[in-house]
Formats: sequence, structure tokens, C-alpha cells
Amino acid sequence: MARVFVETYGCTLNHADSDIIKAVLKHEIVENEELADVIILNTCTVKGTTENRICDRMKSLKKPFVVAGCLSANEKKIRDFAPGAPIVGTSSICLVNDAVKDALAGKASIYKKFQSKENLPKLLSAPIMRIPINDGCLSSCNFCQTKLARPFLRSFSPKTIVRWINESVKHGAREIQLTSMDSGAYGYDVRTNLVELLELIANDDSKDAQDGYLVRLGMINPDHAKKFLPDLKRILKHRKFYKFLHAPVQAGSEKVVKEMNRDHSVRDFADIVNTLRSEIPGITISTDIIVGYPTETEDDYEKTLELIRETKPEIINLSKFSPRPGTKARELPQLRTEEIKRRSKKATDLIAEINSETRKALIGNTYRVLITEKCPDYKGRNINYMQVVLKGFHGELGQFADVKINNANHNSLFGDAL
Repeated sequence: MARVFVETYGCTLNHADSDIIKAVLKHEIVENEELADVIILNTCTVKGTTENRICDRMKSLKKPFVVAGCLSANEKKIRDFAPGAPIVGTSSICLVNDAVKDALAGKASIYKKFQSKENLPKLLSAPIMRIPINDGCLSSCNFCQTKLARPFLRSFSPKTIVRWINESVKHGAREIQLTSMDSGAYGYDVRTNLVELLELIANDDSKDAQDGYLVRLGMINPDHAKKFLPDLKRILKHRKFYKFLHAPVQAGSEKVVKEMNRDHSVRDFADIVNTLRSEIPGITISTDIIVGYPTETEDDYEKTLELIRETKPEIINLSKFSPRPGTKARELPQLRTEEIKRRSKKATDLIAEINSETRKALIGNTYRVLITEKCPDYKGRNINYMQVVLKGFHGELGQFADVKINNANHNSLFGDAL
């Protein structure tokens, strides 16, 4: 039996895959790479900076290792840095034990045959549990390499997802993160949809479902969010759900959004934000924005800044465009690196200013906070999924605390436990 260290990069869906990998492994899992015989790199390829960090990591490793995750879509890149490492595709993680064996034997194998994850075991965690609801999506964005790694929509059955939630809550989970590439695409391949799944979760009256826990809906593209908007308004008001929506708009220019081959308009996003804020006061809106897309002019960029000022999302994941291998956007003439950095810096400053203003307006409020982290202070989330750092809490992770907010910055609220 080998000792294995699992190192995960990227999104919540990748971390959910690592939960499966750890449960499937028939080897000893260690939490320190120094103790490991084999390292599994569960990789991400969304951003060039992340991919470069992973490539540097592969180049520096002296121990046998396995390359899993989304970078598996680029076998040539992996072979440039790890000619002898086994590769495991995102739909073949049940074969990770064979890959570990191959790594120890110095065999550069490739595992990419589709194997369903639905009946695989999952490592249960507390107080946060990541529950995947589907792999793949229905979009074909010109900048996205993840689509190459997870090319097909494969939704898990509603009964399986509810069972995973109940098992997690029984194990001590109090925050359930529903995760996927696009939650809005859920169910199209199994004759259901996201709304039916969320209603099933909300109405679950089993014994485990009675325990206090909160559900965070994962990223949903604006085209799906707008289609489901009346039902989303109703469901997000339910006591089990964080008042939170992550809808990535990617740009503030209608021209650029169209050239990215997105399935929504900028106006769709603004309408979603305005509607939800009018119906659910205090809701947190999260979005993603890319600056420096190859066709983005200065006027397009200014429209993105204008959208930020207009909608003021509480969370913005800002990325500098980086051309991903195999995508259509890589074939376009690229903007200068210095120009992309300039646009990113200006947008970052604007986001920090708006976020700081938004959070400081909440000073003096009292919230019920689910405590999920300690490093070194306790941290948690209020019902609107705002991060709260608190003093004076003497309980345990997974408990709730009433917190009065006395300070804030662009990222967090700060307060004292009452």
C-alpha cells in the first residue's frame, strides 16, 4: 500500500472530484507531501497563471506523481513537463488506483474512458460539503478550455444528490455547496431541470434534512438564470438556501459578450440583478469578468467598468485574459500584456472601492453566522453569504453565532459574537 498525497487546484467542482478520488483510493492518504510515495495533482486549466504554476510544480517534483483534472485535456503540455506521469481524465477518476500503480512503476499511462461517478463513494467533510450535480455544460464559449476537459453534460440523478446531501448532514456538514460547470444546465440530459432539483432539496422532510444547514447554489450562467428567474426568486427565499447567486457576465460590452460566444446579453445580467435585489433585499450577487479579451477595445473595456458601477456585484472574480490551447480565442490577435495588466489594475481598484463601500454600509447590523473556518480567527457566512470574521466566539465549527458587525473592508465583515 502506497502513501498518497492529493493536491487540488481550481474550482469547487475540482475539489468535489478530489473528495471522490480520496474515497476511491485503496492506499493510505497523507496530509503532508513529505510523507507521500505518490502525489496526485488534480489540476485546473481555467487561467494561464494557474496552469503555469502547475507546470512549474510538475517540473520540480522528484517523487512519482499522477496528473488528473482539467489539464488532462492538454496531453502535449503535460508530456512537455512530465513525460513519465500517468494521466487521468475527469471522467476516469475511478481508475486512479491503476494510475498510482503506474506512477510507482514509471509507466506513462493515459486513462480517459468514461466511467460514471454517480455510484462512486465520496469522502464526507464537515462543516462544508461539496456536492457535484453535473459535469459539463451546454455552452461553447470561445475562451474556455474546461469544455475540452469536460465536453459532455452528465447530470447526476436528483435522488442521488439528495442522498449525498443527507449523508453529508448526518456526518456533520452544515454548508452544502452545489457545484458544477453550470448549474443551469443541470438535468437537460436526464429529463429534469435545476428548479425541480432545488424544489426537491427544499421540500426534503427526511430526518437528516431537519438539521440546520444552508445550501449554496453554484454558478449558473445568465441565460439559464433569466429563464428560471421566477422560480429562482421563490427558491432563494427558502430558509435552506443562502440568499446568493453567482452569474458570470464576463464583460460589460454586448459586442464582446457576443464575440465570446456567450448565450446571454449584458442586459440579461443587469435584469437578473435588478429583479433579485428588488425581491430579496440583501442578496449577494457574484459574477466573473474577463478583461483583455482579444477583441476588447478601450470602449468595450469602459463599458465593463460602467456595468460594475451600475450593478455593484458584492463579489467579482476578475481575470486577465489568457489564451487557452484548443480554444477559438487563442487563434485571434492578442492584446499586449502591458495593456491587459493596465486594464486589470484599474478594474481591480474600482472593484475594491465599490466592495468596501458596500460592506461598510452594513456596519452596525447583527447577523446569524454559520461558522465554517478558523485560521486563526473564526470565519463564517451570514444568510447572504457575506464572509464574516468574528471575535469572542467560543463554540465549534458548524455552529451558528449571532454577530454584530463593527468593521468592514473590501472583502469581509468584522464583528463580535453576542
